[in-house]
Amino acid sequence: MTDTAMIESLEGQLKALYQEREYLSDRFGISSAEEIVQMVENLEAQLRDFYDRFGSHAGFDDAESTMMLARIKDLSAQLDPMYSKKSVHFFIENDKPVLRAEWTEAIHQGDDQ
Repeated sequence: MTDTAMIESLEGQLKALYQEREYLSDRFGISSAEEIVQMVENLEAQLRDFYDRFGSHAGFDDAESTMMLARIKDLSAQLDPMYSKKSVHFFIENDKPVLRAEWTEAIHQGDDQ
């Protein structure tokens, strides 16, 4: 390999490395391997904590969960045609998961009420 070819190869590798770092920085706000490993470890710890808190559903066996989900789907199917907008929110409140669905209808001024 000639010196020129070696220099071009090294320049290409360096350019690719900088592009990769720039992509990571743009995408995740971090670009070093140590920061990425730390981010993944933090996400793993958060998932473990989440599953430790909410992973078990004492009081609900699979049949009860299936029946409850079927009832929710039936209710949703009944309400959906009656309203113009539906939103579903999942959040944690008082260390418990909450799933909230809201159906709303816009009432315009002059509409019969």
